[in-house]
Amino acid sequence: AGGMRSIIGDANSLLNNDGILYLSFVEGDPEQSGYKTGSTGDRTYFYYHQQEAINNELEQSGFTKRKTFFVEYTHLREAKEVHTIILASKC
Repeated sequence: AGGMRSIIGDANSLLNNDGILYLSFVEGDPEQSGYKTGSTGDRTYFYYHQQEAINNELEQSGFTKRKTFFVEYTHLREAKEVHTIILASKC
């Protein structure tokens, strides 16, 4: 959660008053984060996050959550993933 804490805190410092923060992540056990290989063969380190932890970080960093969306993605060789999208405003 340290990396996300830093990103959210930095976003608060950089955004104008009433600025909007857009976060998109896949909810899951952070311990399961690791490399994924895409259809092109490129590897990317993929981080899982827990929505409750994100919500706490937003609140502690001075953001107010406006909306939460859930978008389902289907990958060619993988099961479906649900991406959580949070829009939050700087207080």
